[in-house]
Amino acid sequence: MPSWRQQALIEASVEDVWGLVGDPREFPRWASDVLDVTGLAEVAPDARFKQVSKGPLGKEETTFRIDALEDMREIKLVCELSGYYSRWVLTEAQESTFVDVEMGIVPTALQYRLYFGAMGKRHLRRLTEDSVDGLRKLLTR
Repeated sequence: MPSWRQQALIEASVEDVWGLVGDPREFPRWASDVLDVTGLAEVAPDARFKQVSKGPLGKEETTFRIDALEDMREIKLVCELSGYYSRWVLTEAQESTFVDVEMGIVPTALQYRLYFGAMGKRHLRRLTEDSVDGLRKLLTR
């Protein structure tokens, strides 16, 4: 069960960061692996949505579930196909935002177990770093 965790300071208000992190429909604007998000009527616990991503095995359309949600504070998303998850926790830090993000997988099938067993840490580290960088770039324009 590989995972990667990163903490970062983003020079933007917690409201601005949450506006992007707390709404999966905004992910294609800043998450390098997310191409499209559809089917999410309301951001709420247990809500499901379709996400098209550039994955390790090519372009994938999967269903995600909002597993945890605390407004302006935390969101955890879980892919129902692979077991991939991302968890974002935000803390106000004066006029900036402290971000604690973890991406990982609890593999649901052999193909994910094999890939993430061999390449998991590297892949998850890249996704995490790219996501934090994407947020910074979008918020500091």
